[in-house]
Amino acid sequence: MKIKTIVDYLDNRFPHELASDIDYEKLGLVIGDEELELKNILLALDLNLEVLHEAINFGANLIIAHHPFIFRPLTKIHFRDKYGKILELMFEKKISLYVAHTNLDVGKGGVNDTLARLLGIQDLNHEVAKDSFLRYGKIKAVFLKDLARQVKEKLGLSGLRVAGNPDQLIRYIGIVGGSGGRESDIDLALALGLDCYITSEVKLSAAQKAVENNLAIIEIDHGVEKFVFVSLAEELKEEFMLEGRIKVSEIDPDPFVTMK
Repeated sequence: MKIKTIVDYLDNRFPHELASDIDYEKLGLVIGDEELELKNILLALDLNLEVLHEAINFGANLIIAHHPFIFRPLTKIHFRDKYGKILELMFEKKISLYVAHTNLDVGKGGVNDTLARLLGIQDLNHEVAKDSFLRYGKIKAVFLKDLARQVKEKLGLSGLRVAGNPDQLIRYIGIVGGSGGRESDIDLALALGLDCYITSEVKLSAAQKAVENNLAIIEIDHGVEKFVFVSLAEELKEEFMLEGRIKVSEIDPDPFVTMK
């Protein structure tokens, strides 16, 4: 089986047309050769040197990443910098890179569908369309402080931040994986009448606006997007009989740690 088989499947599964404008020409097979025979596959949030060595050790010649490796045009590449080291090694080992970013966020069974399922959101509302990141619906009524504990446990987090009254009763929640903490995101959550909005990288002014309008905030790690790769790895394994040939990266690219 050639790498092209996986590329075509992912292109159809998460169409590039679903992606935000910021992702223009940054998706799909961005490095490599789709005509090469597929060996093993590694799925990772980001491509860095550690992840690349993990792929080499696993015998993978295809890396599927969520965040674009080349986000802005490169005007210089030096052998000793980040891009130079990674590109040199990828070319030497003939390792290809496939990127699925905002199209994976909003696609059916993608990042936000996965997170909504993990949190047990019922009567899920969403639209599979460009820039439609938010997933929202009902949960069994619970106090904010208890919901925060549940989110922490279900998403395997070492910690999180909460804004709002801990004893506020929460029945209607929404979630956006990754960076969803702008004021425009808060405006949407308020317009939908949500009790609690869960996302990462929340701006102070956005959190203040939310709390002033009785919208609780639970701020989680950007890296929870990784859960989509667990289900995607299983999907690809079953679809293409890749038992033992596909794995999710064990490298955590998030430089932040929670101090206890």
